[in-house]
Amino acid sequence: MSAAWSLAERSEALTRAERDGVDVLVVGGGITGAGVLRDAASRGLRALLVERTDFAAGTSSRSSKMIHGGMRYIGEGQLRVTREACRERDLLMARDPHLVRPLPFILPAFSGGKLPLWQVRAVLFVYSALANFRSSTRSRMLKPDQVSDYCRDLRRDGLLGAGLYHDAQVDDARLVLETIRSARRFGGEAVNHAEVFDFLRGSDGRLSGARIRDLARGRTCAIEARVVVNAAGPAVERLRGLDRPLAKPEIRPAKGIHLVIPRSRIQSEVAVIFEASDGRLVFLAPWEDVSLLGTTDAFSDEIDEPVVRIEEVHYLLSAANEAFPKAALTTNDLRSVFAGVRPLVATADETSPSSSVSREDRIYEDPSGLISAAGGKLTTYRATAERIVDRAVAKLPVSRRGAAGPSLTAQHALREDGCDPAELEVSLCARFGVSGATAEHLVRAYGSASETLLKEADEELRQPIGASRFLYAEIPWSIRTECPVTLCDLLERRMRLAIFAEGQGLLQLDRIAATAARAAGWDAARTEEETAGYAAAVRRRYQIVAPGAESEETAAA
Repeated sequence: MSAAWSLAERSEALTRAERDGVDVLVVGGGITGAGVLRDAASRGLRALLVERTDFAAGTSSRSSKMIHGGMRYIGEGQLRVTREACRERDLLMARDPHLVRPLPFILPAFSGGKLPLWQVRAVLFVYSALANFRSSTRSRMLKPDQVSDYCRDLRRDGLLGAGLYHDAQVDDARLVLETIRSARRFGGEAVNHAEVFDFLRGSDGRLSGARIRDLARGRTCAIEARVVVNAAGPAVERLRGLDRPLAKPEIRPAKGIHLVIPRSRIQSEVAVIFEASDGRLVFLAPWEDVSLLGTTDAFSDEIDEPVVRIEEVHYLLSAANEAFPKAALTTNDLRSVFAGVRPLVATADETSPSSSVSREDRIYEDPSGLISAAGGKLTTYRATAERIVDRAVAKLPVSRRGAAGPSLTAQHALREDGCDPAELEVSLCARFGVSGATAEHLVRAYGSASETLLKEADEELRQPIGASRFLYAEIPWSIRTECPVTLCDLLERRMRLAIFAEGQGLLQLDRIAATAARAAGWDAARTEEETAGYAAAVRRRYQIVAPGAESEETAAA
């Protein structure tokens, strides 16, 4: 499969699928759908993924960006989830160390707090035991005076000590993208901005494919498929509704918000778990030059455009100011905010808080043959996808079932990087004059391809966008190799400018749009439309929504 992945390759993929049909049609371009596509393609199946907006446009670009075992699930008795997550975390870190990087955590204990010191020690032991005491689970207890070596600004009043342990973090949207790119190398294909609006059926009433509206080209097509997998995330039941009405909801969406602040506002070299006023555990996690504060956890019907409200922001700021009193954070410190929706499996007890609902995945098979997936975690997406494709293979005709090999996803890295990250960063600084921070960003996002990205860019494009780590050179590279259809695709999910850059690129938006227009071939009208679309998206998705403004913004979207 060619490394090029532009709108031309996208259109060709859809045309081939319309002509030849596929074994597995995956609907939904989040992390679960991407994992299913890769797993199916790794077995030699003809597989196509279609996504109605953009890859990772929903929850999979708005998560806490953690690859973790889920220590808090131990208290909920969700030991199977934790054991599997620890295994998958270690696999991702071993296979893709450029994408998935270690992140130390401290779990402090305060007098009168929810977690006494003995319980912190016990939880760390159980956490290590569930991972079979692998080296990745190393942990130790810290005395109060040792905690400041890791987090200088954590409250000292009443501090009894802390547990130090290790998990990891990842750019969630980049993980989705690299999973799809890996699937393409296996022979799979993925098409964004392609919406399923109806199913095809055989004479026996079972699904035989789907009708798809190509929103980028303004046409419709019918694609025959032996199996259809519904991986639409929080919208999974909306898609099931195209097949048959459900008697009652089987998932309960839960919203979580995050705040992005400059890293300098709270001095910490590690992620910190701490208590909010209601006893819930929240976190601070450093990420390059910012820190993430998260997260809320409440059932919500905001599936398509979850917004961040001022009361949710105050909840997290209050918790952070209690844990880090010297910071005195206010809304003026926020670089951005964002919200994601988790598709949790509904439980019989409707009074249970969303934080206690299991993160286990569940796979549904409807009488029509539609396979749907709900629940699950970013960390366990590969294992979840393998189980889904096992179900899909079992439904294939005997001839195709026999042709399917075993899943190869555990044996292959997502990105074929043969470089040493630290050495490459030094080389980029020396050869192209980029800053150390930008070199770190480029290697983390593009791996060994970052050298080619800079080499092929004009010198004027090697300049940073504002005061950020991002470069104008990333714009034409992404348009050629990562298939963004819109400016929002590019700036929200390929480059992450909307979340992490100071000012979110709005002050430089005219130059950004002009650079994208040259690379994509947009005319003046299209460029103006894309510019306005991104500015509106920033207001809706990455800034606090004023009371009463939600309905107006959602209608505009």
